[in-house]
Amino acid sequence: MARMKKPYRYIDHTADLGVEVLGVDITDLFANVGRAIFETQVRGKLKSDNEKSIVIQGESLEDLFIDWCRELLYNFSVDGFIPANYQICIKGYSLQAKLHGDLYDPKRHRIRIEIKNPTYHNLQIEKDDQGFRAKIIFDV
Repeated sequence: MARMKKPYRYIDHTADLGVEVLGVDITDLFANVGRAIFETQVRGKLKSDNEKSIVIQGESLEDLFIDWCRELLYNFSVDGFIPANYQICIKGYSLQAKLHGDLYDPKRHRIRIEIKNPTYHNLQIEKDDQGFRAKIIFDV
């Protein structure tokens, strides 16, 4: 899959935020949904001074994807953590990630839109000869 300028695009959804995310492999897909979340939610230059480790176990790839999005949003909500760089390892339905990023600072960052939760509504994760593609709806 050729690298796109942005590895995601917004898709039409009536009340919430719909996003289609692409990745050359599964770890790229997971990193790109994180980018989509925070590039949509927060405006401002990010530093990489802070580190966060995440370990998640899911029952399926879809569960792992949703739980990953929830964990990213939780860390932002509780700690103000905004990932800038993603190192992700996925084996089966287990994910280990080391993230480097910034802490939300109202002097340097602005909230564009508040993303509350990922949903299972119309969730799709597909693999083809181009890589991986996911469609996800977020409550806003």
